Amino acid sequence: MKPGSVIVDMAAAGGGNCELTVPGKTIVTDGGVTIIGYTDLAGRLPAQASSLYGQNIVNLFKLLTPEKNGQPVLDLDDEIVRGITVTKATVSAGGATTADILWPPPPIKVAVTPAAPLQEQQAHQAALHEHEPEKVSFMGSSGIGGKVALGLTALLTVAVMLAAPHSVSANFMVLTLAIVLGFYVISAVTPRLHTPLMSETNAISGIVLVGAILQVGSANLLVSALAFAAVVVSSINIFGGFAVTDRMLGMFVKEEA
Repeated sequence: MKPGSVIVDMAAAGGGNCELTVPGKTIVTDGGVTIIGYTDLAGRLPAQASSLYGQNIVNLFKLLTPEKNGQPVLDLDDEIVRGITVTKATVSAGGATTADILWPPPPIKVAVTPAAPLQEQQAHQAALHEHEPEKVSFMGSSGIGGKVALGLTALLTVAVMLAAPHSVSANFMVLTLAIVLGFYVISAVTPRLHTPLMSETNAISGIVLVGAILQVGSANLLVSALAFAAVVVSSINIFGGFAVTDRMLGMFVKEEA
């Protein structure tokens, strides 16, 4: 807990719910946490204690008289009623009365959420997969449209490599490896995290933007056109990424009353 935190152990009289509680004393731990272990809280807060006690009595009578007619009904299946019942009289058919000793009560059962059956788990997983976006194969879908896009991309890549100066041809291998590596890194992330991931990684487009600005004034018309297109696309990525990040952070800002 943070320094300055305060724990009021209301069970200090019985040993306390906190391991460091000292009954009847107030201590401060090495981490700056104050633990109040008063054993006479009811005497220190008489009005609040009386109000709490009265409310508990009202709730108890509501539990014992579900029909609201003043007639108590002992539902021994209820843990509270069973825990406070010491004896219970039973009248036999002949009119004889016997008293059953019900103390001590059985231990309280801890509610544990049962594991869902295997079929329910499989149905739940299937329902989740129905809402997941379909995975797209490398460089687009596996249909005819994806093959056409892959072919056009390959032709454009070859044209750029042939038109580029020989001094920069070695950089195409680095570019290809970066594309493949980036694809496999992004595809390994669950679709639910694509938005926060891309809102940050799109800032890397600033490197592309700087390189494109340096090449936009090239004497080669093709290089100049590609550099201008890179400037436009990378600018969209940068401003779009930060806009998405700003909207995401806005969800965690508490509105002023």
